[in-house]
Amino acid sequence: MLNDESDWVITEIPELRIVEDELWHAVRQRQGALKSRDTGVPVWDRRRPKFLFSGLMVCGCCGGGFSKVSQDSFGCSASRKKGLAICSNRQVISKAHLEGAVLTALEHHLMDPDAVAAFCEAYTAERNRLRASATAGRAGVEKELAQVSRDHSKLVDAIVAGVPAEQVKDRMITLDARRTELQRQLDRIPAEDPVRYHPSMARTYRNRVGALIRGLGDAEGMEAAKEAVRSLVDRIVLTPAPDGGPLTIDLQGAIAALLCLATGRPLSEVARTAKAKKASGGSHETFDNIEELVLVAGGRNSRSLRSGSNNAKTSAAGPAEVSQLSLVAGARNQRYLRLVERQIPKLAA
Repeated sequence: MLNDESDWVITEIPELRIVEDELWHAVRQRQGALKSRDTGVPVWDRRRPKFLFSGLMVCGCCGGGFSKVSQDSFGCSASRKKGLAICSNRQVISKAHLEGAVLTALEHHLMDPDAVAAFCEAYTAERNRLRASATAGRAGVEKELAQVSRDHSKLVDAIVAGVPAEQVKDRMITLDARRTELQRQLDRIPAEDPVRYHPSMARTYRNRVGALIRGLGDAEGMEAAKEAVRSLVDRIVLTPAPDGGPLTIDLQGAIAALLCLATGRPLSEVARTAKAKKASGGSHETFDNIEELVLVAGGRNSRSLRSGSNNAKTSAAGPAEVSQLSLVAGARNQRYLRLVERQIPKLAA
């Protein structure tokens, strides 16, 4: 029979640890990231994906998911399980081609320097517009606070010079109260926020994505690389071509994770950013929340990522080629950043 818990004597003996403390905390942190409660993510979405892009493929016809339909191919699940009345998309895409096309797009087409430059300019302009009203009164408050501080200092100098303190006491109390109030106002008004993103991050992004892709072939670092690569993808839309050709691949990047990777953040933070966005449901309403933006490779123009081996536009760098990049603000409202859209067409030339 055990003694009452209040009578227990617990003593730490670090030298008897089986695993090092640093490793223990790293494992606990990883377990916390994978825990099944209160994450906002369904249970089936927390299982380790069987394939690189499992759960990220979407049918462009019905919006349902793509799943494995043969040894090495994916197809629309709804069409096969519920019939043609639900979805007419019976085309398939090979695992090797899909992964090759998406990895090529991630490494060579997303985060193009010109696209990043246009994004930075448009994002900064929009953020400044949204913050203008909030920061409009800050300069006036700062100016008055500086004047009040100077007046207070003059009274202190007067007392030092011999003026009786009783003569300036009431004025000093008033100035102290006003200074406190002005400081409170300043604390409530956001300060000017410097731009956090720079076009040079495109180079960092490509270098790190290249390293991640190489890591997919490394047994030791494969799972970490796989998780990081998946975090860069919001979804992959697979749509039959109007002319009856092979499936068109529309890769939609997770802009928050892309920018985390491009700005040199640790891979754990890249993955955590993507998970946080997914758990929140993307409910943010302003450009100040960068998760609200979707970076799209492909889209509305004629050239696209093709799934057929006979595609004439297949590039030497990989099995696919991206025609256009566009930045879409707010997946719900589909408002386009016009500045970016004017900058992007030259990338397809």
